Amino acid sequence: MEKNHMNKNALNENKINILSSNKFIFIVTFFLLIIITSIFTFSFSVFVAQILFATFTIIFINRKFERSANIYLLIYLVSISFVFLIYYANQIYYGSPYYIGGSDDLNFEKWGIDVYDANLVNPHKVLESGIIGQFHNSPFFAVYMSILIRFSNIFGEYSTFLPRILNVYYLIWICMLLEFLLKKYADFSFRKIKLSIIIFALTPNIQFINAHVFRDTFNLLQIMLIVILFDQLISRNLILKKLIYIIFLSFIIFITFYTRTNSLVFSGVLIIFILAVRLKINLHFYLLAIIPFVILSDFTELIGLKKFTEIYGSYVQTNAGDGLSRIVFTQPLVPFGIILRGFYAFITPFPNFFDLFKEPNKVLFDITMLLVYLGVVLQIFAIPFIIKRIFKIDWLSLSFLIWFLAIIATTFTFRHILIYYPFLVAVGVDGYILSSKINRKISVFFVGLMGISLAVIYISLKFL
Repeated sequence: MEKNHMNKNALNENKINILSSNKFIFIVTFFLLIIITSIFTFSFSVFVAQILFATFTIIFINRKFERSANIYLLIYLVSISFVFLIYYANQIYYGSPYYIGGSDDLNFEKWGIDVYDANLVNPHKVLESGIIGQFHNSPFFAVYMSILIRFSNIFGEYSTFLPRILNVYYLIWICMLLEFLLKKYADFSFRKIKLSIIIFALTPNIQFINAHVFRDTFNLLQIMLIVILFDQLISRNLILKKLIYIIFLSFIIFITFYTRTNSLVFSGVLIIFILAVRLKINLHFYLLAIIPFVILSDFTELIGLKKFTEIYGSYVQTNAGDGLSRIVFTQPLVPFGIILRGFYAFITPFPNFFDLFKEPNKVLFDITMLLVYLGVVLQIFAIPFIIKRIFKIDWLSLSFLIWFLAIIATTFTFRHILIYYPFLVAVGVDGYILSSKINRKISVFFVGLMGISLAVIYISLKFL
């Protein structure tokens, strides 16, 4: 008996030593990567910011997500590589490191400088001042950029790498919050969680968006934080802890309102479904009760559904040329427009492999687009599994479906897929795992056959 007890103690000590050794290796590797990547940015402010953000990340991993530590290290490595890839691809092709040589990403940096020069931190005051326009739809992101500029000036000067690399950390934190939600409300096994996180975070389309100075990653983190803080608020019993969560929740709601007002609806939807699960309300009946309310009330007017549909529909049509997107977005939203938009969402951006590698100064940029197109192809093959899983009306399928429909009906641009993508991937992973091997093969075969047929038709129309 004594011998067995000693053996057990020895085994436990070995396990502790192994865990401690793994932690040490993880932390050392993480900080080595931080040093290397910061050197490549030629910015001391990037290095300091990375040290701060990495410290928080490691604390979160050690407390709740230790099992996923290697996954998050992989996400960091791939994401940071994508930041440099996109930066230099744009620089070589456009002569500028920004999307199409200068878009919202460049504008946000300029607005950040204007807000910094005006010494303003209150987004409402920023709007009142008119320095970025009185009808600007994201004054807090301009404030956020001004804070980064202010921080950078302490250690040298601002680098466009700073917000891009911080997006890497925000993406990791989003994955942590997603892991929490999938475990608690979708009852996912660790295998499903692991696959969902890896596929979501490493999808080239998501990496492409994340590597620019866009507000989408930052905004998705806000949406998820509101949901998690609300979950913790109703889960805790201590008054002091509730008070702390209320303060943080109020702050996040405030800055989200001034980052992208409509995104509060996304948080609200998840919170409603979380309440339904906790109160053990049948989601089928819950959904049937919500639909008449939305139709008969002024809810769609409140969230500006018509306005956003018209504005972004017109925007997409203007930039679409005479392609497929023009056909899709000229259709009335109801009844067939929403179906066409849903289909279009799964093939966006359209994987046009034939336009790649035609210009010498575009090679690096085309490599990024090739990766994005391959991600879209994988997405297309996942369609049968996503559709199959949607019909299992539960917290996960409804969370995805409502977010998906909201995006494709309103603010449908390529960047906004980031909002619904975490749940799209989780739905697809679960649908795939729940399918039998024979059904997987049949689904892949028919999707492949359809894809090849459509490709032949496309080539015939384009070149013949």
